[in-house]
Amino acid sequence: MSNIRISDALQALRPNSEYSITGNAYSGLNWLDKSQTQPTEEEINAKVIELEAEEPFKLLRQERNKKLAETDWTQLK
Repeated sequence: MSNIRISDALQALRPNSEYSITGNAYSGLNWLDKSQTQPTEEEINAKVIELEAEEPFKLLRQERNKKLAETDWTQLK
């Protein structure tokens, strides 16, 4: 099961938008934003797929940054 939620896709597609959502399905989306258009279900699904594909690299970068931070003291003067 994916950790990526519709709310993650909405934040990426329409930053700072106003909405409420019940569950994790497009049918539960209640668009409240008057300044941005509501993304289509297809747009959201495509963004979820994109974010899921990026997730392993995001986790790898986090682990790399943690290891670098743990050893930086050995290289700094």
